[in-house]
Amino acid sequence: MNAIRQQYKTLVTAARPLPQVLRKPALLKLWLLEPVRARGLLFAFLLLFLAMASPLSQAIVDAWYPLNQNSLKTGVMELLNSPILRKLQALRETRYWQLLIFFWLSGLAVTSVILLGDLPRSIEIGKRRSAELLRQSAEAGETSRVPREDLLATANGLRLDADPAEPPAAEIATTRAITSAEKEVRFVGPMRRYRIDRALASGGAGIVYEAEDTVLGRKVALKELLQDLAGDAQQAERFKSEARALAVSNHSNILPVYDLLEEDGHCWLVMELLTGGTLGDRIKADGALELPRCIEIIRGIASGLGFAHEQGFVHRDVKPANILFAEDGSFRITDFGIAKHQSNGVETSHGLILGSPGYMSPEQAAGEPVDARSDIYSLGIVFYQMLTAELPFTGEVSAVMAQHITRPAPAPSTVNASVGQEIDAVVGKMLAKKAADRYQSAAELIEAL
Repeated sequence: MNAIRQQYKTLVTAARPLPQVLRKPALLKLWLLEPVRARGLLFAFLLLFLAMASPLSQAIVDAWYPLNQNSLKTGVMELLNSPILRKLQALRETRYWQLLIFFWLSGLAVTSVILLGDLPRSIEIGKRRSAELLRQSAEAGETSRVPREDLLATANGLRLDADPAEPPAAEIATTRAITSAEKEVRFVGPMRRYRIDRALASGGAGIVYEAEDTVLGRKVALKELLQDLAGDAQQAERFKSEARALAVSNHSNILPVYDLLEEDGHCWLVMELLTGGTLGDRIKADGALELPRCIEIIRGIASGLGFAHEQGFVHRDVKPANILFAEDGSFRITDFGIAKHQSNGVETSHGLILGSPGYMSPEQAAGEPVDARSDIYSLGIVFYQMLTAELPFTGEVSAVMAQHITRPAPAPSTVNASVGQEIDAVVGKMLAKKAADRYQSAAELIEAL
């Protein structure tokens, strides 16, 4: 039933933009001509079908109501102006026009269904081209005003939500989900408590928004589970598991959750808003971090993970993108979306692998059961990346997962000569292939640091 409902919503969503498309000449041109070969064949087939409709209708009428023009009987009936012959000829003409109209309407209907079914894809192509043209217009604006305005006008012609008064930076959307989310003001929660201001980021499972708590007058982060996944019982349970994991984890290095909302088939997490970016952003921008800062961050995250482990939760997705910073430099670990409780965690299929390949522990990559020591391994990968600005294992996903299982990680000092042997030893123990050879708890890791 959920699948049928989703298909119905998709069809309605695809049909709504049609009047806007017809008012946008540039987008209408794109819709009709992209791809040229497929559309050309479609219209050629339609013209051929319509041209053949008349002889085909006549042939069917002759087969259903035969009239031998050369027979003596027909000639006598015509000479006598027979009522029977007049009635038969009138019936034949009526059936001919009925069949001709049927064939014409059928051809037009089939073509319309094909074009409408292809409309969402064509609109998506227009949006992608619009974003690319807007990016080019921003670059062109640095050297020449004229080409920028030309590109901007062309891009606006390909957009459904174009507003020429908007600055180019506001017009470039990072994802389709963020673009659609910013079109109108939205409120969620009881009594329209939370007002969504803007989308911050999106991923494979959800979108994170900046929102205003209209009751307490504070900024919060809203994480929405994508509606396609919200209808999946297992995905929805993982989302609620994240809420439970964060709700019981009252720790300074774990992002707190304020509320869990469910309404109209949507699931939301209300969390603290941090605007200092992620650890991944900082490594990408600045490269390797200073050793004291690395140790400070690893100790803080290990402390937060240790607290979660004491509550029975294993994070299973420790990575720089899930470590957020506040403006004052403090940091929190977040995204417990695939966290597993040791006693009553979310059930998964045997051998199902969850997590980010670059940061998986060997047992996680092999689809085996995991515990707190798996998080210590993943944190070791993060530590290595902070020290060197590189990952120890790279390549295709399958190759990286195989390396986690079989290949020893290189020492950080082989990449960054300023890293001492003591840190090499700590990282090496965190990245031991066997869980029994690693630090057995976050507290033991903190003590070693």
